[in-house]
Amino acid sequence: MVRDGGHSWKKALIGGLAIALIPVLGLNVLLAVNFVTASQRDADGTASEVLAFVEERLDNASAALIALGLKGVSTCAGNEAAAIQAAWRRAPYISEIAVVDAAGAATCTGLGTPRVVRRASAEHGAVSPELTLTTVAAGDNGGQRFIRLQWRYAGGDGLRALVPGDQLFPKFLRGGGSAAFAVQVVMLGGPLVARRLLDPTLTDPQPSVIPSVHAAAASSRYPLRVDIDVPGGAISRANQGLFLYANLSGLLFAALTVAGAVLLSRRSGGPVREISDGIRRGEFIPYYQPVIDIVTGRLTGCEVLIRWRKRDGRIIPPGRFISLAEASGEIFPMTLALMETARDDLAAFYRDRPHLKLGFNLFAGHFDDVAIVDDVEAIFSGSPIRMGQLMFEVTERQPLQDIRRARQVIARLQELGARVALDDVGTGHGGLSYLLKLGVDVMKMDKMFVDAIGTDRYSVAIVDSLVKLAEDMNLDLIAEGVETIEQVEYLRAKGVRLAQGYVFAPPLPGSSFLALVEAMAPLARMETEDNVKRLASA
Repeated sequence: MVRDGGHSWKKALIGGLAIALIPVLGLNVLLAVNFVTASQRDADGTASEVLAFVEERLDNASAALIALGLKGVSTCAGNEAAAIQAAWRRAPYISEIAVVDAAGAATCTGLGTPRVVRRASAEHGAVSPELTLTTVAAGDNGGQRFIRLQWRYAGGDGLRALVPGDQLFPKFLRGGGSAAFAVQVVMLGGPLVARRLLDPTLTDPQPSVIPSVHAAAASSRYPLRVDIDVPGGAISRANQGLFLYANLSGLLFAALTVAGAVLLSRRSGGPVREISDGIRRGEFIPYYQPVIDIVTGRLTGCEVLIRWRKRDGRIIPPGRFISLAEASGEIFPMTLALMETARDDLAAFYRDRPHLKLGFNLFAGHFDDVAIVDDVEAIFSGSPIRMGQLMFEVTERQPLQDIRRARQVIARLQELGARVALDDVGTGHGGLSYLLKLGVDVMKMDKMFVDAIGTDRYSVAIVDSLVKLAEDMNLDLIAEGVETIEQVEYLRAKGVRLAQGYVFAPPLPGSSFLALVEAMAPLARMETEDNVKRLASA
């Protein structure tokens, strides 16, 4: 009996200890998961912030170099030296602006003696056809890295600007979850441009049971990426006080652990599940941004933009959910649902107004196979909205994986009668090369270039180049983000007919857009115009 009783006592003790330890271990695991999740979110945000800083610096450096190139600066004497120095003052973090010969060697600079550098990566196109970007190294061991922007004249000579790698980071850089992380800028498929360690201990990180966190943000305008690495040990050190508290008070929180597990299981679907449920409930709705003929003042159609109308009535902008929808694949049913809703909203109005166009955004994944063509045909084949009234925009948030396949998909859409536009020309992944390879019908000028009208005479040259390019390639051109009358007048003077932006109207819910259609394209006026055309043809 004693042996049996002792054995039962031991079993009870082990069972009691297990019951006592399970909440402690569970709480530690839950804390670790929360800390890693928060660190990942913080690292993603930091990577995006650093990337925005890098792009801003390269944008300013590019604008300075383009300005000199458009002036034809080819020496470092007299007024041209003054122009180089003025360009440097606009972007003082540039370490050198130099004139280079056809071989790429610097011949002079308005800021001292030219550096001797050697190329450390392949050359890539930048925001202008005459501008290239690459990584170069200086010093005996190549330890000093620069981003080199180079402008070439027709004869091969040109200008270069060197942006030091250490100038690509904000002066004050700190993460919310941990101050100990490494950030670096790298060329896509190429070498390291710059690296900063926010804690000396990161040179030799210690092993940790908490996994490290990595975040990356790739530029849509330049061939580079920002990487953030947060070691697991740094996450642990930043939160060691909470870990200690969890271990000392775990038994008291056993009940909360169970409740937390239940809550966690109920929320296991996460934001992707929430998006999926929102699609099923019809919460993703179209907003319509009018497109105006700025020569005649007529309404020519609209671009369909998506909004998330939550059950409580809140309207969520696409920037809050579209990237996750694309990454998770929910963008496919979301796009189809948007097309169906827009079709039902506008069918009667577009049937009687065949000149109105209806534009939808497609993302890179839509061009991996021809399924989107079958979907479009299924949605609109029996609709009063004609295929010729449809336009599909190739967005460039992600690069196209297979250009040949994308061209086939575009050709199939065009065979249906729809038109295809390239969005954000000159700023996205493919740049102007997409115009040559995809066979689109329409160019859309990005708001970044439209904003330059009336404020930056050098960037206006890019606007003029895009207008000329559209004319030479026999493409229609639509200016996006038009916000002032001055911009409208400038674009009209340059021969641009179509524009959209807040100067005309913001994206409108369905009822407001239909009211606008009634006001700008009433059936009575259209019937009168049709009769006049018939009499004139007779």
